[in-house]
Amino acid sequence: MALVATVRSRLGRPRDELGDPLSLTAWLVRHDLPPAAEPDPADVREFQALREAAYRLLADVTEGRAPAGADVELVNQCAAHTPPAVSLAVEEDGGVRRAQAHPTPAQALGLVARDLVDLVGGPLRGRLHQCEAEVCGTFFVDTSRAGRRRWCSSATCGNRARVAAHRDRAARP
Repeated sequence: MALVATVRSRLGRPRDELGDPLSLTAWLVRHDLPPAAEPDPADVREFQALREAAYRLLADVTEGRAPAGADVELVNQCAAHTPPAVSLAVEEDGGVRRAQAHPTPAQALGLVARDLVDLVGGPLRGRLHQCEAEVCGTFFVDTSRAGRRRWCSSATCGNRARVAAHRDRAARP
């Protein structure tokens, strides 16, 4: 879902945070997927295509609609990319840790798509919600006990909504 959130204010004045190879590289690094090679414009278009398919898929799932076949097919094609190699690395103190090779842009796309498959096809599907803020449109997994969270973030979207509601109430005679 972090990929879907790369369009800020989707329902207002959308701002794409993955417009070029540099911004894609920065996003991959922020999400612990530093690429083995610099992404190119074609990689950016593939991530954007997956992002838009994921957005529509999440909207369908949260609204109880059957997802479009083309969106499911694109997610499945992306998820089929071979993942990066993993191995064990021995630490200086003799401990062992998991190590992963830096993914190619295609492998990173596959990892992101697999996460989406796990989310939409797994037990958290019923906890998926779309932020109710007027311009946000981001999806989130509601981890609250009651399962009635309304905003992606109480600190940002929730606070804005509460302030706007307060202003509306104060402006009424």
